[in-house]
Amino acid sequence: MRSRFGDFADGPEAGTAAERLRTVEQWRSYLAEYGADVLRVSAEGELLHVSDEQRATGWLGHEGAHEQRIAAVEERLGTRLPPSYRSFLGASDGWSHPGPFMYEMRTTGTLDWLDDDDAEMYMDMYTDAYGDEADETDDASEHVRAPVLLVADEGDAQVWLLDSGDVSQDGEWAAYTWSSWQPGLSERYGSFAELVAAERASFERLKGYAGSAVHPEGAEQLVAEGRAQALRGEAERAVATFGQAAVKGSGAGAYLAVVLGAFLDLTYAHHEIRNGVLARPHVIEAVGLEQVRAEAVALYLRRTVEEYGPKKDFSSVLVPELRMSEGGPVVDWIPHAAASAPPVLPESPLFQEALDTARTIALSGAPGACDDAWAVIETALPHWHCESPHRIAPVVLLTDPAFREVVTASRARLLVTTPRGGARERH
Repeated sequence: MRSRFGDFADGPEAGTAAERLRTVEQWRSYLAEYGADVLRVSAEGELLHVSDEQRATGWLGHEGAHEQRIAAVEERLGTRLPPSYRSFLGASDGWSHPGPFMYEMRTTGTLDWLDDDDAEMYMDMYTDAYGDEADETDDASEHVRAPVLLVADEGDAQVWLLDSGDVSQDGEWAAYTWSSWQPGLSERYGSFAELVAAERASFERLKGYAGSAVHPEGAEQLVAEGRAQALRGEAERAVATFGQAAVKGSGAGAYLAVVLGAFLDLTYAHHEIRNGVLARPHVIEAVGLEQVRAEAVALYLRRTVEEYGPKKDFSSVLVPELRMSEGGPVVDWIPHAAASAPPVLPESPLFQEALDTARTIALSGAPGACDDAWAVIETALPHWHCESPHRIAPVVLLTDPAFREVVTASRARLLVTTPRGGARERH
């Protein structure tokens, strides 16, 4: 099937949310629960579009639109609205904060088709955000053509759209978001209900990663499960499990997901560390500042200096807490960062001996030194262990400059896909 927006990949499992949100009563129950979650975990000042009355009642919507009003809107638009959106309007004619970047839904009084002026305005919004990086051929008229229904447009540079040209057998219209920070449209959702469900999941994910989880129950169990998976060498499963714990507000889960992910792909590790660790006080508190400095900060500095180099200003990605205390310019700070020595975390005697041997070999510069050093590490790796629940792999192998040429991308992945801790030395 082809949308008016072009070819698309399948979104979330078709029909799941639409099946749960068919009737006005189902929407009322769903929205009451969702609204209560939003009010409970949102900080003061985050919900500027929520009235005092809405806070008092716990209902972030309005009175539902009666059938005659919905029918009048359909006559004005010249089409019958899709079932899940129609039922939504019957439950509440508008809604505040339906997603983390959307402040207000349109009502039956403001609902309308996306016209050419709207399309150009939102395309300009995207172009302003990306500048020269925007595709010159990415013209709005080529991607957004009537009839597309604009159901929400008062948000953080985001709009919500329903495509009347992409209709399922049960009458649902495909749904999208369009935001200034993403290149074009979001993934395709099978219905308005699917979009709302996805935005609610996004809200819960963002709140969890910020330490204000909507559903914190079971976070510790997930961290323990992820640790067991990681030590068995099931790295990708462990990252997913730690991510689930992070959504439940676990700082340890968020930290371990980022650190383990760095072994699988170091490319964007500095961005993940900046946003997911260094900018999250609850993560640092859960893991401890010394370990964060030894592992996360060291990884952050390595990748930032590698990407931006000593002659470039990377102030846009620099964490304020890491600036020089004397407030020197960023370009002067880079050599200082590159030469910084992180704290050294203790290793078991057996693995420490292997590290020392491998480091000596690597620094010798002898022919084949990198391969010989790796052979020592690879032999000792199954014996690596640490009693700390927040350490699941020898991060020093990614942060110590002596191993920079030894631990290639494929070897870094091997480090966390090899079972560890199965042969602990006896004291």
